[in-house]
Amino acid sequence: MKLWDELKRRNVIRMAGLYLVGSWLVLQVAETLLPIYDTPDWVLKALVLLIALGFIPAMVFSWVFELTPDGLQRDAQVAEDQSRGGYSARRMDRMIGVGLLALVIFFVVDRMWLSADQDAMRPQASAPRANADQSPPPTEDLASVIPSVAVLPFSNLSGDPEQEYFSDGMTEELLNVLAKIKGLKVAARTSVFAFKDQGGDVRQIGSTLGVSHIVEGSVRRDGNHIRVTAQLIRVADGFHEWSHSYDRQLESVFALQDDIANRVSLALKESLGVAASAKARSDIAPEAYDHYLKGRSLLRSRSDLNAAIDHFEAAVELEPDFAAGWYSLSLAYEVKYWYVEHMTLAQLEEVFRNVTMAAKRAEAIEPDSPGVQHALGNAARSQFQYAEAERHYLRSMQLDPSYPDAREDYTELLLQVGRPEASMAAARQLVELDPYFVVGWQRYYSAALQLGQFADAQEAVERVRAFAPYYLLSKVGLMNYAIAHNRQQDAQEHLAWSAERWPEDMAYAQVMLPWAFGDDSISEQALQQALQITPNGEKASFMAARGDISRYNAEMHQAGPNMQVYYYSNLFDNIGAGHAMMRDPRVKELLIRYGFVAYWRELGWPAICRPLGDDDFECGLALERAR
Repeated sequence: MKLWDELKRRNVIRMAGLYLVGSWLVLQVAETLLPIYDTPDWVLKALVLLIALGFIPAMVFSWVFELTPDGLQRDAQVAEDQSRGGYSARRMDRMIGVGLLALVIFFVVDRMWLSADQDAMRPQASAPRANADQSPPPTEDLASVIPSVAVLPFSNLSGDPEQEYFSDGMTEELLNVLAKIKGLKVAARTSVFAFKDQGGDVRQIGSTLGVSHIVEGSVRRDGNHIRVTAQLIRVADGFHEWSHSYDRQLESVFALQDDIANRVSLALKESLGVAASAKARSDIAPEAYDHYLKGRSLLRSRSDLNAAIDHFEAAVELEPDFAAGWYSLSLAYEVKYWYVEHMTLAQLEEVFRNVTMAAKRAEAIEPDSPGVQHALGNAARSQFQYAEAERHYLRSMQLDPSYPDAREDYTELLLQVGRPEASMAAARQLVELDPYFVVGWQRYYSAALQLGQFADAQEAVERVRAFAPYYLLSKVGLMNYAIAHNRQQDAQEHLAWSAERWPEDMAYAQVMLPWAFGDDSISEQALQQALQITPNGEKASFMAARGDISRYNAEMHQAGPNMQVYYYSNLFDNIGAGHAMMRDPRVKELLIRYGFVAYWRELGWPAICRPLGDDDFECGLALERAR
């Protein structure tokens, strides 16, 4: 008790309280202000260490010295009648009280700010728009075995709907950075964006996505200033393992994304063993990054490909060494074929020159980027270099196993070169990785059609109808399957079902279907009118079903490389007329010109083709397929 009384007399206890309250205030203010000036993380850590190291010296100082009217003096030298310990004690009590009040005020303001952000992040809907009975099956439950995380779309709190592209872009960029961390499974973009603006319990969302943790957050943007709030939530119990707010300038947006990814990695390290960190990236001009995100948004939505290309070109003009800008430009040019109608052959040739040019520029800057390898694969495929394209796709998937776009193109390539079994295996992996990726189900359907697996083809159509009924496969998938398998009655029934629901979209098929099955009463004028409104990719299939080699070859010539790579698979789809067409010398010539024979001689022949010595081959061999 004597020691305790002496500690109180010398105000050591009060000094300890004052030191702790003051230190906490300093750290709270520092944590808020330091990110504004892009201060490195080690500054805050160093401040914490200095404060901790200063505690013992402060206590010793309080024990040894006393503040008197004559200044600081050693306590042993101060006479009892000169001691001002009581006055100092009252003064320190007031300071502690003020400090505690400041802490309470700071805490309440900070919590109210954060809670407002979090409430805005959580709309009141409870599930994605997919039909509950038809929703894709949950991803295999590996969350307890493999470190895994999903990045839910960050909420746009800017008060401007036009800034939605920015918050979505931040989400996707963070997802891409996390995907580069070895040992961490990251849910694919399309699947997580299926939950955009849907709200719901993160535990249920995490279970659906098959991940152990969820990252969610919000973005406020005011000019070039951004405030980002991010938090890491454990799916098992909804516990918040980490949260942080950032106030940054747009110039340092890459550093911000890298920092969030590294903090998530560190938070997961102890419980899941994820020890790697994201590689730091150079800063980017704000205007270039803004163009890039606008282009990505338009590319993803497929709403205006020409505008997307303009934005990417503006981004790389401002930042010529921006690899993501270049490979995104290449991907946008490649997609343009499917969404910009009535391009001339010269325009198509220019498009594919730009696909290759932009991919090569990206390769010179960052060859080991998954996006760059993906773009290079597309460029090689457009030049009919299928083996080279396959190597690039495989490299892209090796660099980022969670990147669905390259996997989708790889799956498509396998089908185009006559490997439907391998394509189906890849398609199964694709829809497991990203069950809300509509094109993934398209690939699954196409492989099932070639293999004669109706149940799988029907499953793909039903999945797409559940969450993307606008997509063409929803409307024509079952009709096209029947056409490929020469079932005219089934095809007509499926057409009638679709025409009742989408009469304008199915108008072309009312003419093309009977024509494909040999109806000669259809006039050339009616046929041409129907062809004018037939979607890209559908015309050639009807011509193959009809067995009209002249029209088929002319259509392929006019359509350009994006359709010419389907030259073999369109014929293989139709086991009757299509296989017979392959025996024609005109078809054999184009199988050589479009690069298929070169691929087969290097990597193996499809089931219905075989080499005849070193200089010849034949296709259209009999093939037993389940019906």
